[in-house]
Amino acid sequence: MNYLRLMGISCVLALAACQSTPPMSGAVHWYRNSAEMRAVYEQTYAIAAEKLRVLSQDLPRGSWGVIMDVDETLLDNSGYVVEFGRYTPGTWDIWTARKAAPALPGAEIFTATVHQLGGKVVLVTNREQKACADTELNLQRVGIVHDRILCMMNTGDKNPRFRDVLSGASGTPPLNVLMWFGDNIEDFPGLSQHEPDLREFGARYFAFPNPSYGSWEELPRR
Repeated sequence: MNYLRLMGISCVLALAACQSTPPMSGAVHWYRNSAEMRAVYEQTYAIAAEKLRVLSQDLPRGSWGVIMDVDETLLDNSGYVVEFGRYTPGTWDIWTARKAAPALPGAEIFTATVHQLGGKVVLVTNREQKACADTELNLQRVGIVHDRILCMMNTGDKNPRFRDVLSGASGTPPLNVLMWFGDNIEDFPGLSQHEPDLREFGARYFAFPNPSYGSWEELPRR
């Protein structure tokens, strides 16, 4: 094998090694490591808990609840981004099967507080049905309590599942939903990137930052 060919093979191998671990973007670095990210989650859950005490104080136990997204609301999947880069169905299946995503700051305490106040925690996630059991085990491992989880079946539109929770068609009694939590505008009833009515945010809707992915990616760059 001549020297030039050997050098060519070495360059290819070196390039492949570099590409095997995707570079960490500034957004992912901020999300995984910054004090500001932790502060945003902690303060959002703390403010929501205080407001929930007031909203629920005269309601019968078990008659009300909150609806929460899972990914980047309760569970931190930034490790997936670091390891695999952009989403693919195969690598996401590997990630969810590990059941190893850590809880986000404040999530464990908040869900426990909902139960202490007499409410129910219903999770509405666009994780597919096949990942539902592993998702529940992951949540249990990190101490996040919930009463019901509705995974994606036929559509990523969460609004039908929101209505099922309110009406009782989801397999639980009808719930008076006091609050919604998510990292995507579409985690909130009737909202989208093009119809972002923000009046309920900070009162009944609480949003978390997700600079890695979301419906915002389809917006024009200006």
